[in-house]
Amino acid sequence: MIYEVDFAVKIKSNFKTIFTAIVFADTVTECKEEAHEIAKERNLLNVKFYIQELIIS
Repeated sequence: MIYEVDFAVKIKSNFKTIFTAIVFADTVTECKEEAHEIAKERNLLNVKFYIQELIIS
């Protein structure tokens, strides 16, 4: 499956997307693991992941 992962930080009471990645994974759990690796590689601290399946029609 193809997932779109938004990396967001909390600013006051809102979340702002600071980076978006396309991840190829078989499961959401596998996608989460990949998102953690991406955050680590890019040195993104205190981020939240928002994962959605990317549907291309």
